[in-house]
Amino acid sequence: FYEVRAREKFMTVRRVRAGGLAAVLFGLAVMGGRAQQATPTPPAQRATEGIAQGVTAVLVDVVVRDRRGQPVRDLTQADFQVLEDGVPQPLGSFSRVFEGDAPPPEAAPAATGAPTTTAGGAGGAGGNDDRAQAVTAIVFDRLSPEARRLAVQAAQGYLGNKDEAPGYIGIFGVDLSLTSYSPFTRNARVLREALTKIGSRGSASFNSPEQQQQKATADRQAGAGAGAAAPASTQAGAAGAAGGGRGQAMLGQMQSKMIEDFQVMERDQQGYSTTNGLFAIINTLRQLPGRKSIVLFSEGIAIPPAVQRLFLGVVDAANRANVSIYAMDAAGLRAESEQAKIRDQVNAAGAGGGGILASDNSGGPLSQALEKNEDVLRQDPHNGLAGLAESTGGLMFENTNNLRQGFDRVESDLRNYYLLGYTPTNETFDGHFRNIEVKVTRPGVTVAARKGYFAVRNSGGAPVNAWEAPALGALESKPVPNAFPMRVGALLFPERDRPGLVPVVVDLKTAPITFQPAADGRTYSSDFSVLVRFLDGRNQVVRKVSQHYEINGPIADLDRAKQGEVIFYREPELSPGLYTVEAVAYDALSGKSSVRLATVEVPPTETGALRMSSLVLVKRGEKVPEKDRRVQNPLLVKDVVLYPNLGDAVNKATKEVAFYFSIYPAAGAAPEATLQLLRDGTAVAQLPMPVPAADASGRIQVTGRLPIDQLPAATYDLRAVVRQGSAQVFRSTLLRIVE
Repeated sequence: FYEVRAREKFMTVRRVRAGGLAAVLFGLAVMGGRAQQATPTPPAQRATEGIAQGVTAVLVDVVVRDRRGQPVRDLTQADFQVLEDGVPQPLGSFSRVFEGDAPPPEAAPAATGAPTTTAGGAGGAGGNDDRAQAVTAIVFDRLSPEARRLAVQAAQGYLGNKDEAPGYIGIFGVDLSLTSYSPFTRNARVLREALTKIGSRGSASFNSPEQQQQKATADRQAGAGAGAAAPASTQAGAAGAAGGGRGQAMLGQMQSKMIEDFQVMERDQQGYSTTNGLFAIINTLRQLPGRKSIVLFSEGIAIPPAVQRLFLGVVDAANRANVSIYAMDAAGLRAESEQAKIRDQVNAAGAGGGGILASDNSGGPLSQALEKNEDVLRQDPHNGLAGLAESTGGLMFENTNNLRQGFDRVESDLRNYYLLGYTPTNETFDGHFRNIEVKVTRPGVTVAARKGYFAVRNSGGAPVNAWEAPALGALESKPVPNAFPMRVGALLFPERDRPGLVPVVVDLKTAPITFQPAADGRTYSSDFSVLVRFLDGRNQVVRKVSQHYEINGPIADLDRAKQGEVIFYREPELSPGLYTVEAVAYDALSGKSSVRLATVEVPPTETGALRMSSLVLVKRGEKVPEKDRRVQNPLLVKDVVLYPNLGDAVNKATKEVAFYFSIYPAAGAAPEATLQLLRDGTAVAQLPMPVPAADASGRIQVTGRLPIDQLPAATYDLRAVVRQGSAQVFRSTLLRIVE
């Protein structure tokens, strides 16, 4: 996790999950050009390029059907028009991929369980012998028992008694985590066994009927108590009577609010689990050529505000990977439409007192009620599931107990589509989401195509979240933006089980960040993100980590909020090699950003050989309660977490500077360490360092303090040298001393 530090505890920090595991450190300050045509590339192969390679070329697979729902097979390039943000785009390529036109050669699944596809022929307009095998992921998203039975029955009906599935299929479950029940395979027996496991397993309960009933009861108590309290309030002492109408109303309101808050947190968690699971599946399918599909069985995706940005990132990731999502409402034929339920909640104001237009006894602003109403609207499964399907070129199947037809449509779409390619006329890769619209001149047809992507040049193929996109766009700016100060450091800690561990730290002051007062003048808020990516020697992104921050608090504390500090910290692991580190902080409210560049070289590690970490200057240390200690944190020394100095000058008035490094000794004699101080290449001082005993993991953590009050103000090279037998390693860092 991360931390935001200020002089007092005056703010609320809202963490918006990035979809991955984050390390801990709150306030931790230590311790191009247009695509050119060349030799024709097979359509199935090109489908993995284009958007996925950074928007120099965009490929859109389009399914066109007639009034009877049958694929339209005889369209030409002249029949299509592609618009990006409303601007027509010249088509640079056009291909047809249709069933019955020279099927692709068989491909056996890889040892990992993922299918290997083979593209045959040169490819071109009308050439279809290079199509990839159909690949589908079937995902069961936290279903009630009846919905699970219906979904499993539909999937089993699709497989039937065949020995071999029509394409490669993988089966997954999303609950509190992502579970793989079957690898991608055409073995129908394995798939049926996976479905049997799915059918016998329960799901975590989110917003269960019991919770809904409890809240309804609390609401009735609050309403009844309020009605009884109104006339009684004129009587002396009525307000304070235990068990009186007003007291009953207050207790009912408290219980209702508690259940409501818990449901909000549950919906957030459900949204995170679903989006994270989809991200993982899409990222796996991204490696395969051609059009892929996800069949998502769900009773509805909750998309509260905290999850909305992740949701847009899922759409972008699916479109980059040529994955279409087909959503199946596993609740089946509903007795009452969800739209009717939503309508009743929105119209609750007509009952007088308690609707979105009614005054709140607590004095809450109308905007809060409107936000709550928006959250209610997002719970409609049609809004979430249909939006996900339509935005990725898929389809929504709802209000039916016959979900078998959905599989038929998925299979048909995978084998009957057009592939359109174009180079965007807008060559500014600013990270904004660009909307794609595909039109066909022929009347009476329906068109299904992807709806857009983030304009990011080099994402490394990894999913791009909504808050990451503008930050990635800032990395493309010329000159490099420098709107506010920040520092970045990439450290080496070759742990025994993580030899390529490269902790990265970004230090950012909150003073230049935009803090926006709310409309009611009572609170403030901010919205910014930090992103770091590592590029290898070929300028390819090999790792990307980020965090989205929302800070809010009472307006009276705004000045103190601007005196805070944000410490971003992650622990990526990299293979040996030389990397460029790009760090960017993006302020969404002002659109301003700052970029910092650094390099880090991860040396090859030999098992059992002497190794050491980076030499770290310590800015400060904080004692960590035992319950919060993470022993894997390389900057945790006993019970103190160290915050690194990332290049700030050290004033002589401090009299000394602390430093830290770790030794990973080989077997044999105990290692020895020496501290050296150099100025302009000349040794100023050399001191032996005591080396403590190794801990349970075999690591030796060395800390010390260097007196600086007698040293002239200058820039020095501080070096730690470690020897063990005939082996020797050293690390150094710059130390800048000022008066």
